[in-house]
Amino acid sequence: MTDPIDPESAVIESREGAVAVLRLNNPAQLNALTLPMIGALRRAVQRAIDDPQVRALLLTGEGRGFCAGAQLGGEVFASGASIADGMRRELSPLILALREGPKPVVCAVNGAAAGAGVGIALAGDVVIAARSARFLLSFGRLGAALDGGTSVLVQQLAGAARARGMALLARPLDAETAERWGLVWSVVDDEALAEEAMATARALADGPPLSLATIKRQLREGWTADLADALDAEAGEQAILFQTEDLREGAAAFVERRAPVFHGR
Repeated sequence: MTDPIDPESAVIESREGAVAVLRLNNPAQLNALTLPMIGALRRAVQRAIDDPQVRALLLTGEGRGFCAGAQLGGEVFASGASIADGMRRELSPLILALREGPKPVVCAVNGAAAGAGVGIALAGDVVIAARSARFLLSFGRLGAALDGGTSVLVQQLAGAARARGMALLARPLDAETAERWGLVWSVVDDEALAEEAMATARALADGPPLSLATIKRQLREGWTADLADALDAEAGEQAILFQTEDLREGAAAFVERRAPVFHGR
């Protein structure tokens, strides 16, 4: 039996300007998850979303792995039927907060992402992987069902045939293949991951928050939208943003060939 993870230290929170940096902190277990740890991450994500000084989130793992999925031998695997309650209380709201929250999320995948760790990584808006990263839908090896949103996210990003292969065969996918399949935005050398992820998060934090929140919602809703309905919705969203100070600032900065300064108004 592994030692329990203290929820108070399960996630390391810090700030870099307007970027909230969240690090999963169970490095001895490749950041394997317990339900309290998932809850700690959910609360940290929500604090960042609720903080008006935060304009982007950066999520990564301490040590040499991003997240190895559920901690083997922990209370997750001993929970039986009650696992559903824990997942609905902690994991599902976490995935939805990352995916549907108004602030852009960068996930820096350092090493292995397995099981629900794949879902957490792919729930980000911009996923950057270290060259050593591996993605593994390990559920089929364990006799478990897919969770962490992987039944939807992997198919949306990689397509149905590749999702079936990943899920049923439970073979690890290297970072370059994940990039080629569309699961991640880019792959960088391991030593460049932290700098590249922070530069990306800062660029998003400097962007127009009302526009980025709208774009996140449009892309999410566009998966199931009829084209005519999407066009009508786009017109309505554009009418709202064309009345904002941010759009006037963006247009003025473009004409004046300077960097814009957005305030979310």
